[in-house]
Amino acid sequence: MKTIKPTRGKLDGSDGARLVIGAQILVLLALGMGLNFLLDPTGGTLFVAAAIAPGLVAIAVLLTAGVAIYRFRRAHSLFAVEVYQPGQIIFRKGEPGDCAYFIKRGEVEVLQDDGRETVIATLPEGQYFGEMALLSDTVRNATVRARTETTIELVGKENFLSLLNAVRSAREDIMTTAQKRSMKQAAGRGS
Repeated sequence: MKTIKPTRGKLDGSDGARLVIGAQILVLLALGMGLNFLLDPTGGTLFVAAAIAPGLVAIAVLLTAGVAIYRFRRAHSLFAVEVYQPGQIIFRKGEPGDCAYFIKRGEVEVLQDDGRETVIATLPEGQYFGEMALLSDTVRNATVRARTETTIELVGKENFLSLLNAVRSAREDIMTTAQKRSMKQAAGRGS
């Protein structure tokens, strides 16, 4: 299994969106340079449109492709391994669910932040999390952070759903756990 340094918050959430928006701005700048040449065809505007604009477009394509490839590989991964340090956020409430996490070593805290941060659960080695967003095809409903140094094996969404369809005992266990967590979460909102 391949151990990778976690980059979740860097490309999956708002940072990935910022990179794509930045790439779009670069393309618009290149378009502006081309239009400037058409309106004022001088040697300087020709140089800018011919030499600098293609470089901006190339950078934009690389940024967009990098984010897209990262997101695709993450959603289709099968047991990549990530190591998180104490206090490091694994994912935040509201982020898209692209994989499920299985705790190989360490502990994580499940947090709700409704004005103040509350630990609603601590999950030890052998537990899993992140499945609810995959089963319901919604965003993450809580924030999870490492409590201790934690090694996590993650399964991409497509492979996770295929596993549930293929292995009945895994499906039953995960569905039972998801149902208990949903009821606990609903009870927590009611109080």
